[in-house]
Amino acid sequence: MLIKNLIPDEFSSTFQAAHIFNTVAFAQLNSDKVDRVHYLSFNDPKPCFGIVLGESNGMLRSPFSAPFGGFLENGTHGLKRLEKAVDMLVDYAKERSLKLLITLPPLIYDETKISKWVSVMTRKMQLSYINLNYHLDISRMPYYRSVIDRSARNHLNQALRQNYCLHKLNSANRDDVARVYNVIWCNHKERGFPLRMTFEQVWQTVSNVISADFFVLEHEGVDVAAAQIFHVADGIAQVVYWGDIRQYAKLRPMNYLAYSLLGYYYDQGLRVLDIGPSTENGMPNYGLCEFKENIGCSVTMKYSFEL
Repeated sequence: MLIKNLIPDEFSSTFQAAHIFNTVAFAQLNSDKVDRVHYLSFNDPKPCFGIVLGESNGMLRSPFSAPFGGFLENGTHGLKRLEKAVDMLVDYAKERSLKLLITLPPLIYDETKISKWVSVMTRKMQLSYINLNYHLDISRMPYYRSVIDRSARNHLNQALRQNYCLHKLNSANRDDVARVYNVIWCNHKERGFPLRMTFEQVWQTVSNVISADFFVLEHEGVDVAAAQIFHVADGIAQVVYWGDIRQYAKLRPMNYLAYSLLGYYYDQGLRVLDIGPSTENGMPNYGLCEFKENIGCSVTMKYSFEL
């Protein structure tokens, strides 16, 4: 097996990314955040695996500006080939005196393939941390109210009695995107959470790379909650940001929003609504974990490995 450094167009034509964060378009959009982007192909003799790595501060990262990255695959391969690819990547980093950090997708994205990579990396690299990733199984929509716990059901019933109106906005309209972003910005400011994407970064991402949905929840003409959602993989939409305005929290807008989004994507034929992690570097935010479990989320693990 040989490693080749490819130019972006060549990498894009060689590999089909299983999720949006492994695409050349996404990497190129964010390439200014690193010193160099490595597009590596592992050939045996034809291209078997690929990986996109951002180099900065003495480290190679996959991803370098996304929730997860990992290897791309052409076809299906056994453990021996996966092991060889990881061995060669480790050597590639060591030869350049670089550290290495790889975060794999949550298991819900492809439990079989990702489990194989976890097995290999556990033996070839060091486990850095495991984050808990939450998702809603969209197929449960018809009996959603029966699977959530009693308190969440009471909160949802309370929310359904409110005069709410959910609007799906135009993702190609800058003002509509800004309307959602402003609600999210207020939510994060009120709670002291970092907002990692600027409005301009959001706009450039949805204008050029990712198919996205933007929702705003109104109560008596006031925007009280919002959601920014990316279509990241086949059958999977991911909540990038969502949140409410604190003074309306007692009206349970987030319970209404979660229920409504689940219904929307059920009608669209998707299978998973990825709500994202409630841990950072393995450490839990207990309030977020409790909220997501209360609204019916299931949990899978998202592994990060380092060298």
